Amino acid sequence: MSNTYKFLPALGLLSAFAAHATTPQPHPVKAHAQQHIADSIAWIDEQGISCEQNTNAHPMCDTVKVYFDDGEYDPSRTNSKQTILVMDYGMDLQTVLRYRSRIKAAYKYDPDTQTFVADNPSVSISRLGQKVLSDIDGFTYTDPDTDTVKPGFLPAAWLGDLAAKYVAAASQDKYDHETGVPHFSHGTKVFGYLAQHNPDAEFVIIDTSTFSPFIMHKDDICNRDIDAFYVKMERAAGSLLRNVIEVNDIEYINYSGGFERRDVQNAWTSNKCNGSLSNYKAKRFVQSIRPVYDKLFSTYGVLGIHAGAVSATNNENPLDVIDYQNRIRVMSYTTGSVDTQISQDAKTGWQDVFVNHSSEFDGHKYIDMYVNFGYGRSAFWETNSTPKMSSDVYGMRYGADWEFPSSSWAAPIATSYAIAVQSQIEWGFDPAYLKRTLISQDCYDNGGHFINFALSDFIYAGNGRCRLQDPLKYRLDTLNQQGYLK
Repeated sequence: MSNTYKFLPALGLLSAFAAHATTPQPHPVKAHAQQHIADSIAWIDEQGISCEQNTNAHPMCDTVKVYFDDGEYDPSRTNSKQTILVMDYGMDLQTVLRYRSRIKAAYKYDPDTQTFVADNPSVSISRLGQKVLSDIDGFTYTDPDTDTVKPGFLPAAWLGDLAAKYVAAASQDKYDHETGVPHFSHGTKVFGYLAQHNPDAEFVIIDTSTFSPFIMHKDDICNRDIDAFYVKMERAAGSLLRNVIEVNDIEYINYSGGFERRDVQNAWTSNKCNGSLSNYKAKRFVQSIRPVYDKLFSTYGVLGIHAGAVSATNNENPLDVIDYQNRIRVMSYTTGSVDTQISQDAKTGWQDVFVNHSSEFDGHKYIDMYVNFGYGRSAFWETNSTPKMSSDVYGMRYGADWEFPSSSWAAPIATSYAIAVQSQIEWGFDPAYLKRTLISQDCYDNGGHFINFALSDFIYAGNGRCRLQDPLKYRLDTLNQQGYLK
C-alpha cells in the first residue's frame, strides 16, 4: 500500500464518478457471454440431462464433493487494490465454486491456538452444478482486436436463461447433497452482493461461524475469568492482523456481524454454567473482544464497513459505540416505492426524507451512514425506480431484493459504494480520507424544517455529517460504472 497520497478535491470525486457512470457503452464481453450461454443450454439439451428422474439418471447427475483447495485463485481476474475481507458464514457454495477464482484465501478460527488458520470448505453438488458454476467462474473469451484469450466476468443479470435450464435439470442443487443444508444463507446474500457489484474485486473469507468465542472458550466464561479470556482475544487479534490482513494486503473489510451483551448471557445458558452472570461482567466479556475490533477498524490502510446496531448503548453494545476512524457503521432505511430527491453527495434533499420517514431513523446515534433500499418492508414488491438489487445463490439471476431491510444487507452496498468512489481518486488509499469523502460534514441545514426537534437531534447527534444517503439512486457501484447492466 502506498505511503504517498495525492487526492482530487472531495467535491469533485462524486461528480467525476457520475460523469463516468451515466454514459457507459454496452459491455464488450456481453456478446461472448451470450454465445457461452447458448452453447451451455444446447449442451444440456443434447445430453438430455434431467436429474429429477429417478431412473436412468445421466452421469452429470452424480454427486461430487468439491473442496476449496481443488480450485485456485487467478490474479488475472482481479484488481489487487480491491481486496475485500468478508466476515460472514454459510458461503461455501460461492467460495468453493461460483467465485473461486477471485478468492485469495479462506480462514477459520482455531479456538485451541486462538489463531486464524487456513480453511478448506466443501460442497456436495451434482456434476452438472460443478460444471455450470465452474465454467461461469472460469469464463474466457477471445478478444477479436488482439486475438488473445482473456478472462471475463459474467454477471448474474446475463445468466437468467442458463439458470432456468440448470435449475430445471438439477433443482436439488439448492441443498448440499451430503448435509441437506440449503445453500441460501445470510452469508450468500452478503458475499453474493459484493461479488456481483464489484466484478474486479478479490476476496479473503473468514467463516464467522467458527468465531464464537463466548461458546468456544466455555471455561473462561463459566469461571468468570475475564483476564484469561482477554488474553485469548489479544492472541486472536494478533493472528487476525498478521495471518489475514497483512499477508493478504486487505484494503476493505465487510463485517455484517458483531457481539453484544446478550450474546454472553446466551452463551452462559448454552454452556450450562453454574449460577448467574451479572450484566456488568457480561459487558466486560464483550469489551474483551476489543483487541479484535481494534485490528479490524484501526489498522493502517484498511477501511471497515460494519453493519450498525439500532439504538446501541454503552451497556448492551459497548463495541458498537466506539467511534473508530476507519469504520463506517451502516444501517438500512427504505422509502418504499417513493424516489428520494437526495443529491449524489447527500448534502441536499435528505431532510424531507427524514421528516417523511422519521421512524426509519429511530436509534440513530451510533450510525454513520443510512442507505435506502427502495422497496416496501411488507409489500416488498412495491419498489421505487432504483431498488436494492440482489442475485440468487448461484449468482445467475438478478432482480429487486425482497429480504426485510437490515444493516447486514446495507453493509455490502456501502462497501461497493466506497470502492467505486475510491476508483476515482488519483493516487493512494487513505481510509480516513475516503470515509470523509463518502460522509462529508456539510449537513447542518434543516432544509426549511425549522420546528422539527427530531430532525435537529439527528443533525447534531451526527455532528452535521451527511449520514442519510441514497447511493442506489445513482447506482454507485463498479458493476454499473463499467456498463455491465446496459
